[in-house]
Amino acid sequence: MGSDDSEIDRHGSPEVPKPLSDFLLIERINQCPKLASLKSINETLNDLLDSEDSFVAQIAEVIRLDPSLTTRVLDLVNSIFFGSKDEKRITGVEEASIFLGLNRIRELISATPVIEEIMDLGKNSQTFPWTDYWRHSIGTAILTREILSMTDQQFEEEADYVAGLLHNLGKLILAITFPVLFEEIYQNKQERSGDFLLMEKKIVGWDHAKIGAYYLWNHHISDEIVEAIHWHNEPSRAETHQHLAAAIQVADSIICGIGVMGLNRHSGETQQEHSELEGWKILFGDKNEQEMETIENHLESTIERVSQTLHGIL
Repeated sequence: MGSDDSEIDRHGSPEVPKPLSDFLLIERINQCPKLASLKSINETLNDLLDSEDSFVAQIAEVIRLDPSLTTRVLDLVNSIFFGSKDEKRITGVEEASIFLGLNRIRELISATPVIEEIMDLGKNSQTFPWTDYWRHSIGTAILTREILSMTDQQFEEEADYVAGLLHNLGKLILAITFPVLFEEIYQNKQERSGDFLLMEKKIVGWDHAKIGAYYLWNHHISDEIVEAIHWHNEPSRAETHQHLAAAIQVADSIICGIGVMGLNRHSGETQQEHSELEGWKILFGDKNEQEMETIENHLESTIERVSQTLHGIL
């Protein structure tokens, strides 16, 4: 029997597929190309990005000094924000910097090694809905950081942004390692977002959060990112990085709520209010009424800004 095909009984009718064994899952995930360790940009650019006195032109000039970095910035902007639409492609570093803003430049460049290598992984799946995946991933990354900025939680080396960016990595790994099962799970609409998780566990054995977390752990990504991604659908189960997992859950839900659904397609569910989520209670359950009003106002303006950015992609 093929490793990701449904069994057929003697009369030719399909049986209910059995979940794959842990051994087979681990073996196949281990066969995916290796993801390099996270890297950071050069010190000069880092200092400029952190300086309140920096101008876009200065930052663009530093980027231009490094041909590799120039290519990376332009490729990132065009592939993530404009896809294959040549008439909209940005060709200048300064234009790219203005379009993204300094914070987005910092975040994207810091996560560039991961983004580039995941894009290479994606080439192994010809039918993977790349644009939908990236729009949702970028939106969740931005909003994860914004939500955590409203708390006293701080993370080094862009871990908050990167964790949000990679929260659905397991879906890509699933598409590469078990393409038939991936199509079976994601080709149809479901009533609720949780139905996709149930389908993954029923058909594959692991859900995408566990698949992504295992892949990242196996390639030596930091424990806080691995754990947060593993439990971003159930943040109370995270033992040491619960706030990061909670922020990803809330960001993920809000981004779906503004119509950037990623791979999920819901047929009948009204999006759950973010204030009802387990993650929201973890992050803000101890706030008083006045504090909550300030948080909600900040979040509302952030959602509007992120929505405008994401709906301008493709």
